[in-house]
Amino acid sequence: MPRYRDVVAGHLLLLRQGVPLAQLWDALAALGRNEHGTLLEALEAAQTLSPSEVDALRADIPKVIRAERERTLLRLIHRTRGVDPQRLLGVFNQVREGGFAQEVGDRLVREGTVGAGEVQDLYEWADAALSHARAKRAEALSRLTRTPGRFGAAEADRLQAALQLCEGLLNLDRRPATRAPSDPALLSANEGPPPIDPEDCPIYGYEILSELGRGSMGVVYKAKHLLTDRFTALKVLPLKFADKAVYLERFKREAMALMRLKHEHIVRAYDFGGSEEYYYLALEFVDGETLDRALNRDGRLPERRVLDIGRQVALGLDAAAQAGVIHRDVKPENIMLTRDGVAKLCDFGIVKLDQLQEGTLTLNGTTVGTPHYISPEQARGEDTLDVRSDLYSLGISLYHLATGHVPFTGRSQGAILVRHILEPVPDPRTHEPSLSREFAEVVRGLTHKKPDDRYPSGQAAADAIAAVLEGSALQRG
Repeated sequence: MPRYRDVVAGHLLLLRQGVPLAQLWDALAALGRNEHGTLLEALEAAQTLSPSEVDALRADIPKVIRAERERTLLRLIHRTRGVDPQRLLGVFNQVREGGFAQEVGDRLVREGTVGAGEVQDLYEWADAALSHARAKRAEALSRLTRTPGRFGAAEADRLQAALQLCEGLLNLDRRPATRAPSDPALLSANEGPPPIDPEDCPIYGYEILSELGRGSMGVVYKAKHLLTDRFTALKVLPLKFADKAVYLERFKREAMALMRLKHEHIVRAYDFGGSEEYYYLALEFVDGETLDRALNRDGRLPERRVLDIGRQVALGLDAAAQAGVIHRDVKPENIMLTRDGVAKLCDFGIVKLDQLQEGTLTLNGTTVGTPHYISPEQARGEDTLDVRSDLYSLGISLYHLATGHVPFTGRSQGAILVRHILEPVPDPRTHEPSLSREFAEVVRGLTHKKPDDRYPSGQAAADAIAAVLEGSALQRG
């Protein structure tokens, strides 16, 4: 049956995108049938991984386990002694760069930060908590090996959730009563120090570099993953929101959606986890800006640039739809543009996922989305949306980007929704006469009131826009 080393191996493969999830699922099934001793052996036997790849992963597993132990020690030192977390992370990075030839604790003792006896006690505390959390992760993976049935989207979500490291499950509020930390049953009933506000300490496994922004559901940091040195946008849901069902549902929904999607025009998700203290989602760090910021700065964007953005986003929407994901909130604020001109969809917090009920996110007949960009069917609260709803929102976004105006305004959100339901989208040339006839036709093809009259897919929309861009000079007037 799977052990925690199998969890770590699977986690490394997820990070490196080395093996399709379906093949990981098959290898776990073989492991559950006791055909192989470890997950890596099963993957090697299936010729999914070469012997050299297996050897490299086997060499990395102890480093990950060692890094977990050292990070947990630093977490305990921070909460018991109040040592600056950035200083502790600096020590950790130096030890990691040295291949963990020495323990972090030994270095801190030599620097006079903590005493030798205290470090030993804290290592035992860390080992007790890690042992308990690792056993939980291994058991969760074991349950998957006993799951019958074919591999599908729901199984992919469960597999990715199971292949997360144990640090999100750590309970550091209980200190071991004896020096036998490997047995979780020997945890003392004495309460430890009060929990740390997650906004006041780093997310372990990541080095936080700067704050990128704050929203209604949390904080986004620029961070570096300590194992891979990859920069990420780390979205953190604070404790005060984690117990509110709608916020937590949206946070988890975004993680589940993005874990399904791998496309150059969709912001990637690398990692998702949490504990009783916080939830976090590690996203691709995009060196660029959202289109609403570009609008605020420039007023409107050049037509060809808007069309190219529309083509890219349509391709992203097509890939999402093929994976069973409908975004439901396409708008300039949720489209990022890199410095190289690559458009990427982001913020999947209110997506509609196939095989997943709405739960606390919506009720039948209610509306989610942003009124200025919402499709007529979404404004009516219909629950059978498909990609054509997202294409309508994309058309409204292109209208806004090219003219500097949204087509419908009103004195209330309800008034705007009614106009989307009843009124045809005006020709964008009424706001910006310099726009071409072809651009107006693209917007019209995206924003017909009836979904059947719109482009049938994201690919079809992208092809139509590409034809305009590749054609002769755009016709004005």
